Amino acid sequence: MRQPGQTLTAFWCERVVYETFEPDSPAQVSRCSRSNPAEAVRAIRVDVRAIKDTLAPVERERALRWTGHGGSLGAVAALYRGEPCGFSLSSGGRWIEWTVRPYLAFDVSGLSLLPLTRAKFHQSVRPGR
Repeated sequence: MRQPGQTLTAFWCERVVYETFEPDSPAQVSRCSRSNPAEAVRAIRVDVRAIKDTLAPVERERALRWTGHGGSLGAVAALYRGEPCGFSLSSGGRWIEWTVRPYLAFDVSGLSLLPLTRAKFHQSVRPGR
């Protein structure tokens, strides 16, 4: 169990569905936090497999290749190195993106975790701020 004030690396997961291929048109956004890289990538794999039957054959093949082989393993490895990862697909004129980013999580009154990316953390602790 973590002590109050102790930080750990957690993984911020987002799924964004765009109704068109324009980046300004997000229709749905879902977010969650996972405690380790494998759980974070597993969440993407579950989502992708859930929609595989709605995908065009080329995208379905890409999705199954990523969920079943090297793509998801590479994503887990990137997260262990502290790097973000992601996967995207087109489906029926929509664009779906999954991203995972490591962040520093810490207890606030022992009740909750707050996301704080490494870049923002380093900016906020610079002298003179």
